[in-house]
Parts: sequence; C-alpha cells; structure tokens
Amino acid sequence: MTSHQLAVRHDRRATLCRALLGCVSLLGACSHEAEPAPPSSEAAGRPALSESDVDQLRALGYAGYADATVDPDVGPVVFLDASRSEPGYNLFSNRMLSSAQIMDAEGRILHTWSRPKHRHWSNCELLPGGDLLVLGSRFAAESEGSFERYIMRLDWDGELLWKVDMEAHHDVELGPDGRLATLTMGSRRIPVVNPEVDVRDNGVAILSEDGEVLAEYSLFDMLAANPDVFRFQAVGEMVLQGKPVIDLLHANSVEYVRANAHEQRHPLYRPGTLIVSFRHQDTIAAFDLERESVVWAWGQDDISGPHDATMLENGHILLFDNGLEREWSRVLEIEPIEGRIVWEYRAPNPKDFYTASRGSNQRLANGNTLVANSDSGEAFEVTPEGEIVWRFLNPNAGEGGKRATIVRMRRYPNDVLGPLLR
Repeated sequence: MTSHQLAVRHDRRATLCRALLGCVSLLGACSHEAEPAPPSSEAAGRPALSESDVDQLRALGYAGYADATVDPDVGPVVFLDASRSEPGYNLFSNRMLSSAQIMDAEGRILHTWSRPKHRHWSNCELLPGGDLLVLGSRFAAESEGSFERYIMRLDWDGELLWKVDMEAHHDVELGPDGRLATLTMGSRRIPVVNPEVDVRDNGVAILSEDGEVLAEYSLFDMLAANPDVFRFQAVGEMVLQGKPVIDLLHANSVEYVRANAHEQRHPLYRPGTLIVSFRHQDTIAAFDLERESVVWAWGQDDISGPHDATMLENGHILLFDNGLEREWSRVLEIEPIEGRIVWEYRAPNPKDFYTASRGSNQRLANGNTLVANSDSGEAFEVTPEGEIVWRFLNPNAGEGGKRATIVRMRRYPNDVLGPLLR
C-alpha cells in the first residue's frame, strides 16, 4: 500500500462532538495532495456546521490519544522518498505522556526528555545548545483532580535548570534579544462581552532567559483598543470546573518577527512584533508590544480554528487551518498585506486530512512543508506540488495501545543537532 492510499482516520472527537451538538448556546450571535489557490468558496469558509455546532467542537478538550492503535509491525516511518525529503532530525512532543523526543528520518528515537508523572506537556521549544523549554502541567498534591501549569527549562540531559509556576499554555518562543515570550491565561469579567459570565482572557508574558517574568500584556485589551484592525466574533459558553466561562480567544501560537527585508512595507514586519494565532476568533494577528497595539489581523470568514502561524523569509505567513466549520483541514501560505492565499495543501478527499485541535506546519529549506496531523498522531512532508515524500506514525502509545497524539513537529538540520546527538 502506498502513502497515497493511506487515509487518515478521524479520532473519537468527531463522533463525540456529533453526539453533543446543540448542548451549548451562543451568547450574542494519508492520501494527500495540494490543490491550486485561490480556494473555492466552500474552502474559504462557508460553514458546513452551525455556529452552535462549532462552539461544541471548541469546548471539547484536546485528545491525548488517537482512535487508532499502534501496530508494532508498521512504521513508525511508513514512507520515505530520501531523494526528495529534506534531511534532518525531528523533534516532537507527546501530550499525555509528558515527553519530547528526537528521531532521525527513519524513525529511530535518538533522544528523550520526560516527566512521566506529570499531567501533560502542551508544547516544547528546543534552544540553541540543546536546552528544552517545556509548557506543561502537574497534578496539585493538595487537591485531587486539580492541576498547576508551569514553564520549565531542562538541559540536554533532562536536568531541571529552572521552573516557574504560572498559567502558561500552548507556546513559548525565544526572541532575537534572548527574552522569551509565552502565552498566558486568566479569567476576568468583561461587561462588553458578557456582564454575568467570566471571560478567559489570554495574554503574553515576557520572561528573561532565567525565567524571571519581566512584563505581561492582555491580548484582549490590545485587540479591543483597535477595532479598525480587529473585530470580535461571538463565542459560546463552556463549563470548566463546574463554572461557565467564555473562552473568547484561545490563543495557541506566538512567534517573534525577526529582521527581514520587508520592514518598510507594513508594521507587521517590524522586528520584535509578535504573531499570534487565535483558534476561537478564526484569526491570526500581529502585535506591537511597545505600543500595546494590534497592527494587523486576518482570517475571519477564510479560516476556522487555526494554529501555528509562522512567518516565512519571503514575507508570507504559513498557517494550519484546522477547518472546524468544514470538518477538514488544510495548510495555507498567505500574502498577508493583500490577504491572499498563494499556496494550499489539502487532501484530494478533504476529510481524509482533519485534526480538530492542534496541528503544525514548517517550511523546510528545500521548499517542502512538514505537517503534523496532531489528533491522528501522524506527521508527513509534502512537496510544493503536494506529493508525500515522508510519512510518520507515532509509535508511542497509552493504555489500550492507542497511538499518542503529537502536539507539534519541527525538523532541524543535521549540522544543528548532529553534534549534540554525538
């Protein structure tokens, strides 16, 4: 069986969400190949699901295991075209196993960090020199069922360098000045959103390389301060720990803009600007922290539940469009100033490629794109023409042999990780 005959299975999330449709009210209102851009009106966001259906999808927690079980006789790399695949080592994290691993192109695990007794690791970032930043949570000893979030830094051998207990989640980024940016969360009452229900506000915290919190910013406040750039869309209530809450933004990725050749074109390109992806606002946006202002936003009516917005050297933005409204996913490259889709990858049968949560994409040096189909515990590499040249199935499993989901996957050149691995 070739990779073009291997369809991605939906995990149990899709079945569960259909059984629960309509339970939430609104507040105010792998057989894959590329398809040409621009997309059809169907792909551009004409919803297949109602708004209440989409709210129910948003309310579901992130799955720790896929629907499929690990077959010890298959994989983990089930297809490799070595002549067209970008060489390098792959870093990926296993959410519910609280671990991160480095493997080679053939799927051999070469290095592992883990804290098996912790609740989960939501993401990891490898630093120059081999240290690992981890966003995770652990169960609170004094209260059964509750947990505490943290950000910590481990050295190459897994020894703890520092740990800060804080409401950090989803992503952390090392900036060009050596400081760290991480997403944070906290609940507050925002009367213009709802006078009676708490809103989960997301923020950005700036930390020193030693973990000291230097500054914090509210993403809601920056968005609300510039309605000419960004408009809010209504999001339904969900119940967390027995209390209703509105998860209005659900930020899930943050990235610094580096020095580039496009700085004079738009404030989006100013070095130090942060690009943030908002799952529940169907939007990616750029923030100038010095001015505490949003300077650019795009996505509503075009994407649904996005993740992992990253800037490319050509000034375009690569992002993972989960497609909650459509129930199929795609990877997009957009020209941000014009808001134009210039490249798109999706399955020929679109629903063969779908992850309701998470998902990642990375443009590689040879022009290929590395994609994590997170909820299925799968990753694959596609050429610009959309041909699969590498496909991986996570060999890690939980109880019952269910395949562990992948939070993200990143590929590093041989000369970057080779010396550390040796």
